[in-house]
Amino acid sequence: MICIPIVGPSGDQALKDISEARSFGDIIELRLDLIQDADLPSLLQAADKPCIVTNRTKLEGGQFKGSEEERVRVLRQAMDAGADYIDIESATPRQFLQPILESKGKTKTILSFHHFSQTPDNLEAIYEIMSETPADILKIIPYARDINDNIVVFNLLARAKKDNRRLISFCMGEKGEVSRILSPLLGGFLTFGSLDTGKESAPGQIRASILKDIYRIGRDRQGGKVYGVIGDPVAKSMGYLIHNRAFAARDLPHIYVPFWVENPQKFFPAFEPWFDGLSVTMPHKEKIISLLDRIDPTAESIGAVNTVVREAGGWAGYNTDCSGAMQALAAHCDPRDKHTLIIGSGGTAKAIGYGIVQRGGRLAVTYHKNRERGERLARELSAEAVDVRALDHRNIDILINCSPVGMNPDTGQTPFPARLLKPGMVVFDSVYNPMETRLLREAQAAGCITISGVELFVNQAAEQFELWTGQKAPLDVMRQAVVEKLTAA
Repeated sequence: MICIPIVGPSGDQALKDISEARSFGDIIELRLDLIQDADLPSLLQAADKPCIVTNRTKLEGGQFKGSEEERVRVLRQAMDAGADYIDIESATPRQFLQPILESKGKTKTILSFHHFSQTPDNLEAIYEIMSETPADILKIIPYARDINDNIVVFNLLARAKKDNRRLISFCMGEKGEVSRILSPLLGGFLTFGSLDTGKESAPGQIRASILKDIYRIGRDRQGGKVYGVIGDPVAKSMGYLIHNRAFAARDLPHIYVPFWVENPQKFFPAFEPWFDGLSVTMPHKEKIISLLDRIDPTAESIGAVNTVVREAGGWAGYNTDCSGAMQALAAHCDPRDKHTLIIGSGGTAKAIGYGIVQRGGRLAVTYHKNRERGERLARELSAEAVDVRALDHRNIDILINCSPVGMNPDTGQTPFPARLLKPGMVVFDSVYNPMETRLLREAQAAGCITISGVELFVNQAAEQFELWTGQKAPLDVMRQAVVEKLTAA
């Protein structure tokens, strides 16, 4: 279930937000400490859905400024008004807490514990103490400082499920997003989703519309598997959008989530029971190799893995950047015997350069600021290294930008001078945000054939989908998801 917190700041705004929240939420939380002049009976009536009434102090992440007696009195009034649930903190003084838990009437009590700076080592002990109370639902919410903190919550949810205890548990913070998404799949009573950006009631809260429409929280997940992207960071990755849309289009119960991983050597052994495949982005494409059981020959030759698949013999690594780029290029030309110039010397340049060489292309790699890195890549690919300032008299049939130049927000930049663009030249920009970079605009004006980075992104993701599921990827759906996202931005 998805619970949407209503955070005010006024009673009138709360009523408007409740009206909108009904479309996305299964439960509505009325944060009375954040709503000035709240008319509780009116808010409960307007909700027309089960409601949790919460009234937090500043120490508990809220804004209520009165005494503990006054704060608890508001919760008692909510019970008298017919609220379905009240949320009361485990730190509430016993003389106020015990009477609420023991004389709740028809209202169900949520006994909550929050830690706003870390995931304590003693969460199991806290769970055990809270389990001894007559609370109907327990709520244990720590803060994730590291991706592995989420494992503590996963184990807690597993224990509560075994104990037949209703539990709300996930981690706050950006590194806790994964547990906010997966908690309902692991038996959590609910997860929280904000009505909109800026209306979060806690750090790391995801918009309810994304939880419902993209992650499909609440749908039947029988037989579902977990996939995700690892990187440092992963906030700008659109993998969650493209893969979850693809799963929905093929009516698959799987889910794809972001893992903000700083240390793959620490992450992988801890999380491997929880996922069946990964996308791998920077800076982990090389680091992940030592953790896998088998590397596909292409990925091994490139020295980078962007896709991890659970197979019968263990974990296998693939590189779909190479094949994705070659598919995009093949729709416009054959690189065999063509003079191809790659701008950049990173992982994407290496993957695409390998594909060009394998297909018989005549490859050159440019360098500008980092001559050593450019020359090293050229040696690895048996290509020519060329200073970017010495391109005036080169014959270029295919130009491929594998540098970040021109990427949002620096959209006014270009990695290649417009005066060197010639009619008939194929210009392929691996940058996909924005869809039309300055390089592509100037190439079109010069009469070049252009290929957007969207094609590379979609193709490599489609191959990942097929490696994971064994099904044909819905290319049109995946492409449309990217286009809609970039257009909206």
